[in-house]
Amino acid sequence: MHNLSRKLASCLLVLILALGCGWVVSAAAEETVTLVWSFWGDPGELPPNDRVIEAFEAKYPHIKIEKQHAPWSSYFDRIQTQMAGGVAPDVMFLNNIPSYASRGVLMPLDDLIAETGYDISPYYPELLRIFTFNDVVYGFPRDNDTTVFYYNKGLFDETGVAYPDGSWTWDDFLEAAKKLTKTDARGRTTQYAVALENNTYPVWVYQNDGKVFDDAMYPSEFMLHEPKGVEAIQFIADLINEYKVAPSFAQMLQLGSSTDLFQSGRVAMAMTNAARIPSFQQAKFEWGIAPLLAGPTGIRANTMGGAGYVISANTKHPEEAWTFLRFLAGEEGQAIFASTGVAVPAYRSDTTREAFVSAVPGGYGHVFINETENGVLFPIFDGWVEVSTSIVNPALDLIWIGEKTAADALADIADEVQAYLDSKR
Repeated sequence: MHNLSRKLASCLLVLILALGCGWVVSAAAEETVTLVWSFWGDPGELPPNDRVIEAFEAKYPHIKIEKQHAPWSSYFDRIQTQMAGGVAPDVMFLNNIPSYASRGVLMPLDDLIAETGYDISPYYPELLRIFTFNDVVYGFPRDNDTTVFYYNKGLFDETGVAYPDGSWTWDDFLEAAKKLTKTDARGRTTQYAVALENNTYPVWVYQNDGKVFDDAMYPSEFMLHEPKGVEAIQFIADLINEYKVAPSFAQMLQLGSSTDLFQSGRVAMAMTNAARIPSFQQAKFEWGIAPLLAGPTGIRANTMGGAGYVISANTKHPEEAWTFLRFLAGEEGQAIFASTGVAVPAYRSDTTREAFVSAVPGGYGHVFINETENGVLFPIFDGWVEVSTSIVNPALDLIWIGEKTAADALADIADEVQAYLDSKR
């Protein structure tokens, strides 16, 4: 009995130790980790981000999310400073991914994708391409910056112009725009047909079967100065200067943005994205949403591009950051953002589509979903911000104010842009 008692006692001790070790391992596995997540936006854009945090922490209670929020105007300066100091947020909402990836400040994700079997096929291929650099994936898109026409039904009804639909071409648009533009007895414009945005010009180029560069991400040739590009840019300028159906971009600095002009009833149409829906819901008139135009040869094109999520190369919690990134940019997170009606989901599934479509008023959600399928990448290569700011935009400004024709202004900069591209090879 004595020996048996000792054996039982020994077994009990081993069992206690085993259970104890198991408890220690379990506790270590569930140790709370805090991640910093940064994103920009107006105060009104905070609620869906808070909902994402709530849903994620409920699913992964051992991972806490500390948000770092700032308006667009100051967000990037802060991120750049943090990156330089090696203390960037663990997970970040960013755009222009190649410019950051080229500096080594983002975590490459290919190995994690392979190890966890994360399915990337639901993302629009061209959108996913934005988040790659040298064929390595660095992040995932949250949404697409799909552009549509918002139109004021009352102003269309007053002039007897049929509402825009998917059949409109450039010619149809111009004829309607002429009728929708009103002037007073002194010849001053009291109502414009359309408010444009100066950063959407590539859409018109693509609709005309032209290109800005031979490749949006890895360009070797500047092509905007070629005939199809020139024709598209001149068409936009003519809307402003010859036909006077749209205010100039310089005028809009005084009159207000496309959102302001449309919401106040001073323009019949606004060419912009889904983020404007909350503002337009405050308008005191009935409005609708229509697809963009078909170019002269029937080509349809829209914006393909948007921001998304990446992981800092310096994160101290790569496993947890990867878990959060997949939630954010995957079906669960995107469905939450899509349910606001202001973020066209980049992750294609029945869940995300339904969340978006059901949130857009008037049953117009399908317009955005369909138009996203026509998306074409805008220039986004490493160095594009420098080229556009110092060379391309100043030339376009001369065209928009009518000081130069598109042919002359674009020909003037062609060699300079090409020289820049050649210097990066």
